Amino acid sequence: MSVQLSVHGLSRHFGGIRAVDEVSFSTVPGQITGVIGPNGAGKTTLFNLIAGATKPSAGGVTMDGVAITGHPVESLARQGLVHTFQMTHVFAGHTVFENLYRVALFRQFPSPWSLFTPWSVRRGRQEAARQAEQALALIGLESVADEQADSLAYGLQKMLGVGMALTAMPRLLLMDEPAAGLNPVETVAMADLIERIHASGIDVMVVEHDMGLVMRLCQKLVVLVNGRLLAEGPTAQMRQDPRVIEAYLGADLDREPRLRPPVGSSSAQSGARLSASVAAASQDVVATTASQPAPMLELKELVVSYGAVRALDKVSFTVEEASVCVVIGANGAGKSTLMKAISGLVPVAAGEILLEGRPIQNMSAERRVNLGIALSPEGRRLFPELTVRENLLMGAYLRRDQVEVTVDLERIYGYFPRLLEREKSQARHLSGGEQQMCAIGRALMSQPRLLLLDEPSLGLAPAVILEVIRAIRQISQDGTTIVLVEQNARLALKLSNHAVVLETGRLSLAGDSKDILNNPQIAAAYLGRAA
Repeated sequence: MSVQLSVHGLSRHFGGIRAVDEVSFSTVPGQITGVIGPNGAGKTTLFNLIAGATKPSAGGVTMDGVAITGHPVESLARQGLVHTFQMTHVFAGHTVFENLYRVALFRQFPSPWSLFTPWSVRRGRQEAARQAEQALALIGLESVADEQADSLAYGLQKMLGVGMALTAMPRLLLMDEPAAGLNPVETVAMADLIERIHASGIDVMVVEHDMGLVMRLCQKLVVLVNGRLLAEGPTAQMRQDPRVIEAYLGADLDREPRLRPPVGSSSAQSGARLSASVAAASQDVVATTASQPAPMLELKELVVSYGAVRALDKVSFTVEEASVCVVIGANGAGKSTLMKAISGLVPVAAGEILLEGRPIQNMSAERRVNLGIALSPEGRRLFPELTVRENLLMGAYLRRDQVEVTVDLERIYGYFPRLLEREKSQARHLSGGEQQMCAIGRALMSQPRLLLLDEPSLGLAPAVILEVIRAIRQISQDGTTIVLVEQNARLALKLSNHAVVLETGRLSLAGDSKDILNNPQIAAAYLGRAA
């Protein structure tokens, strides 16, 4: 029953974006294969291409040597390739067993023509009931078979969703983030289920952000970065591969002189300038820490939930005034949710957010902007048809001090000289780095005392990242308190005073950035703990 899946030169382009770019790999029959990579790596797009939900721009997929590229989802399901999704949708008002039976019945009668023969109908119903019973036993939900599916806890609904996929009798099951939104106990239960599925003879490929789960389950890993294949091989080997570690933790600043120097500069000169820049950043951190300023931001037992999913679970830490605090953690750890909670874009279920001792968790996002909080979101979210100047001025829409607005605009151009050169260009014509600079500048135009930066280096070239980081350092020197979410952990830890590490919505580590930089638990937070 084991399946040999081969992907060769698979690509998918959305306009100028290469979401998946000439990816080639193969699975080993009888093994669980994990597909991992940082944000934007192209993992879900790859699964959609394999499962027939998205048509490739180039390349192909074979299963057991037979080409399946371009086959529709329902055809691939009949061939034994089934895809589960991050979000689970159950039939409300129906029992657990009825949910499984309805899906199995639909697979027995994919068209109205199959209902014309009474004998076929009777046989189809019997087969659907058998498949539902088999799936129910495999997912281990017999004790709640007669309960309403929509009344179950979120973790049990996720397991039911897997069971609904199992009624198709797959040979290869593609599971996209099966542990997303689960608490630790539910995650262990999901891992047990996946192992039972595999033991039953079904091959599994899994995309998952919980690296502990990946390291437990998978015998082989496929690692994607920016849509391209970075590495593939046995899990133990991939866990120790410096390229994989760097993809998650970011490049080490000590090795950055390898970057291409500016025109007219030697590599040695470029490296010397960079070393001086890093040394200055370290001195700034020491000087800021020594002054021991009063707390600017305090989080106390913060809880944020999306329905049944607890995205943040009793998170507590403090950010000192005029400091840089970095929040790091694997994909799905709750970092962006934390930023949205502080800025007022998502409601808080429990706990407190204090700005200079003042509770703000019940205030509107607009009110928080007035109090001095600004967010530069992941993805930049500029107005594409507006010019650079117009986008920057959108950040000052609540202000009435026009003279000071002009002064601040000039200050932004001082931080990011490129923006002055592109002042009259529409945002849609900017490079990724220029868009990021504009997004940070727009946030600064509200005159924040607390600046929240969500993944400012995401998708940028190394040289541009350094330009952005230098500006962030200068902004901090000028007195703005910064909370920075950054997947380039090494870079962020060298820039910041204080660091917070999140794992699946919970606080894992907190303390001095230098101490955390050398802490082996950092690698564990990104790549999972060794078995």
